[in-house]
Amino acid sequence: MNIKADNTVIAFLLAFQDLKTALREQEKQNFKEVAKQLETQPKAWENYTKGRLLEIISSNPDLNQSYQFYKSHLDNVEEIPDDLLPTEAEISKLISHDKAPIAKGFKPKSEATGYESQLNNVVIIVGNSEKPEETVKQATFLEKWKQLLSQSNPSN
Repeated sequence: MNIKADNTVIAFLLAFQDLKTALREQEKQNFKEVAKQLETQPKAWENYTKGRLLEIISSNPDLNQSYQFYKSHLDNVEEIPDDLLPTEAEISKLISHDKAPIAKGFKPKSEATGYESQLNNVVIIVGNSEKPEETVKQATFLEKWKQLLSQSNPSN
């Protein structure tokens, strides 16, 4: 599979997972808005949502430094293997079990496919969780991304 996708979301998730400090309340609120926007209007990514996410990143120096590191490494990756995308089971594990599930519309007949869809699902779940810093650390598929990047960039 040869994807030349926008690496903003995966770079953000990797950087957020590495963040040693908690997001400020305003950052959490802004992140929740980004997650809501991705859920309700995923096609607004280029025109609106991406800019909001980049604002959150740039307002936090530690997050921004880590984001820039991952983004530059991801931009050098030629091909992204399918097995790096989160599975439905991995995404389901991130959903907080202390909340009752809220059914919206019809249950989709097929699993989310595609690079952006699956990563957007992770951002939506993490962004809507009560403790996004803890939820993102449970995203085990991100470790596979870090391994790929360390192999692609041996100077780390």
